[in-house]
Amino acid sequence: MLRNAEKSVQRHAFSQDDHRAVHYLPQWRDRAPTAEKNRRLSSATFDELFAEGWLDWVSPLAPATRTSNWPELVGSARIAAKACASTGWLLALVGGHGSIARRLPALCVDQLYSTGLRQLFASASTSADSVLRFEPGGVRVDGRWRFSSGIEDANWLMLNAPCPSHPDAAHTPRFLVVISTSEVEKLESWDSCGMAATGSHDVLTQGLLVPHERVFALDAVFAQNPLAQGSDYIDKVPLVPYLTTSIIGPLLGCAEGAVATFVTSCNESLTVKDPRICEQVAHSAAQLYTAELLYGSLIKRLHDAGVSGQALDTQQLLLLKRDRAYLAQICVQVVRRLVERLGASSLAASNPLQRAWRDIQTMATHRDVAWNESMQASGDAVFRSIAAPLQKN
Repeated sequence: MLRNAEKSVQRHAFSQDDHRAVHYLPQWRDRAPTAEKNRRLSSATFDELFAEGWLDWVSPLAPATRTSNWPELVGSARIAAKACASTGWLLALVGGHGSIARRLPALCVDQLYSTGLRQLFASASTSADSVLRFEPGGVRVDGRWRFSSGIEDANWLMLNAPCPSHPDAAHTPRFLVVISTSEVEKLESWDSCGMAATGSHDVLTQGLLVPHERVFALDAVFAQNPLAQGSDYIDKVPLVPYLTTSIIGPLLGCAEGAVATFVTSCNESLTVKDPRICEQVAHSAAQLYTAELLYGSLIKRLHDAGVSGQALDTQQLLLLKRDRAYLAQICVQVVRRLVERLGASSLAASNPLQRAWRDIQTMATHRDVAWNESMQASGDAVFRSIAAPLQKN
């Protein structure tokens, strides 16, 4: 049983910021060009992420804590992304899926880990032909599912979609199904210019029957559960804000790594600093400082809510989404300014700053930091908050 197996897993003494990741930055940086070319991380990088426990920060194997390992997950991803944005992304987002696995029934968790302790949980988005159908023996899964980061190295795939034929469909909008990756066809579809090493290919399921013991009401899995066992608040709070905010780690780390790369390059190539370059570096550094403050605020808001066992209200969620989107745009601006200062000789695809520029643009398109949707919803709330007192008067 998994509960007994956990006792044999080596535990680490984790600090508030997991600076153990700094030790691996040189090799992650050296591997980044090859990982981008191969469109996946190396087995050596995955070995390190598992050996150090980073991919298990919030999994069923996570070490016990008085509060939560979630801030460490995001912080470690931030550090990793300074060298390789794809490494930080897989750590934060794919590693974060362990927080879903740990909320599943104990018998299901034991089944997920029945082949060993090294388990990676990928996810995928629905497409126009993604279908779930209820049958007496389980739920039939058909169609194409998109953008499954880490699918080539994952053991399990988590999918969710409506299932209109399910007996509980009237009060459960979507269902979560957990599938072994050996049962799906992995399509070579990920040809993005940025974040290439995440290997975010589409997958195809053809009439796959998933037994009912691996089918769950999605809202129940993600909902607040104050009675959940364990001391980690990630088991008790509404899960979505934590999953969707983890993206700020690799975003900020990528921008920080780009600034460091630019400054190092200038120091090596220029004996007298161009005042224009100094001004632009200062501008980017100031924006980076603003992004760091936003990052700290976002982590603190969610951490404090988790420690107190509180769910964020509608207004707090709107501000969370607004600030995530703003942080992402600041990080994009930081890197864009530096890339624009590069000469023609630096336009090679192998240039680390060019790779950071490709990666950060791709991350910033993610729905969890979508600018228009987040700002429009937040702006609408501002107008409503001002209008309400006036209407009363």
